[in-house]
Amino acid sequence: MNQTSCMALVKPYSPQRELLLLIACCLCIVSTVSLRFYRLAQQPVLIHLQPYQHIDTILTPLQRTLYRNLYASINDIVDLRNQGGWWPEVSLLQQQLVPPFAEELLPRDLHGTVWTSYDGGSWVDYLGYHPQHAITFILRLIDLHAGYHPHPHPGVDYDPNRLTAVQVWYFPEPARPYPGERLPDAGWFWLMQAHDPLLKTQSLKPVSNNSP
Repeated sequence: MNQTSCMALVKPYSPQRELLLLIACCLCIVSTVSLRFYRLAQQPVLIHLQPYQHIDTILTPLQRTLYRNLYASINDIVDLRNQGGWWPEVSLLQQQLVPPFAEELLPRDLHGTVWTSYDGGSWVDYLGYHPQHAITFILRLIDLHAGYHPHPHPGVDYDPNRLTAVQVWYFPEPARPYPGERLPDAGWFWLMQAHDPLLKTQSLKPVSNNSP
């Protein structure tokens, strides 16, 4: 028995139509990925705060200026210590025009900020306040390779890839006396950035940083 095979000829899409179909597929993929990222962004990010830690969003604009300048001064402080063998005093930082210690490099509203340094050997505390602002800051730098130094701090002791740990602490009063080594015990608060990886690894009651 003979079987007859049939062949159908299909007219190919025109180049313009193929291009339109390709663009439509790409738009569909982009829309799907964008929707996925949008949904992830709407989910609150859980962070874990210790009782002595506060997120730095509590600062006012002027307080934030001091806060940012404290972190910006870290490299200068470390370099001066490496050159001289000891933590630099406030007077040297002022001579070297390191803000926020050199007030001429600060906004006028922050002129008159008072700074004092307390050298602990393996760490140093720079305490500062402005009489008209209800806060006192401490910038603490810690030599992680020293035999003894204060805790808590970021980083790991004797980390070969990290020599210095840095923190900014605050007390919600101006002209607060220097509390000594144990800042948490004295009621001071460690200012943290919400995206700090440490806040995602600490084991404590979770707090949403998206909450008002």
